[in-house]
Amino acid sequence: MTGFNICGMVVRSTDNRADDVRASLLAIPGVEIHSAETGRMVVTVEDESYSKVADNINSIQYIDGVVSASLVYQYSDQQDTQQESEQ
Repeated sequence: MTGFNICGMVVRSTDNRADDVRASLLAIPGVEIHSAETGRMVVTVEDESYSKVADNINSIQYIDGVVSASLVYQYSDQQDTQQESEQ
C-alpha cells in the first residue's frame, strides 16, 4: 500500500528552549515548521507510512523543552496499488 499521510500539530516549548526544540523538530524526517512565535510552533508531519508519522509524533512529545504537542489535523490517503493496476 502506498499513500499520503499528513498531520498538523501545535508544539509549545519553554521560551528558553525554543531554538533547541526548533532544531530538533527540523531533524525529524517529514517535519516542517510553518509558523513560529515565542514558544509556539505550527508544524506538519508527513510520510507515506502512517506508522512512521505516528512514531515521529511520539518523538516530538519527548523532545527536551517541549511542553505540549497537540494534534489538530490528520489526513490519510491510503491506496492499494495492486487494485489500481488491475483496473
